[in-house]
Amino acid sequence: MQPNEIQAALGSAVEEVLETMCFTGVLTSSPGAAPRSARDCPGWTAELHFGGHGSGRFRLSIPTNVAQLLGSAFLGREETEVTEEEAREVVCELANMMCGSVLSRVETKASFQLTHPEVTSLEPGGSLAGPAANRWFNLGGGIFAVSLEIQQVS
Repeated sequence: MQPNEIQAALGSAVEEVLETMCFTGVLTSSPGAAPRSARDCPGWTAELHFGGHGSGRFRLSIPTNVAQLLGSAFLGREETEVTEEEAREVVCELANMMCGSVLSRVETKASFQLTHPEVTSLEPGGSLAGPAANRWFNLGGGIFAVSLEIQQVS
């Protein structure tokens, strides 16, 4: 699959998960690293690895305020009722669903095994830029980024 096809799959998979699981739409989305202003916010990174027909990793980098917003929508509660631990768990679940959705679009006939996402702190100024397909999403209340690295089996 070509890089632009992976970018398109990444965009549509993430948007679909947000709409169906968090009832949240994306205002804007673009390939590449998130704008600098978004990278200067403290937050978390959820990362998982996958293997099967191909192998690689998926990362979701999200400011804590956006994680709280999505956690609230996902759990159907007020933002003030969602604990930090619950927001982290939602971030892991969203990373899992987003990764599964994009992989099923990229490799329609393949099966993959995904590891459980792990959450780490995101240092302000951190970026997901690198050899992967990177994309950022603006939800209005903040911007988050995703990254997919996949090595095809020959």
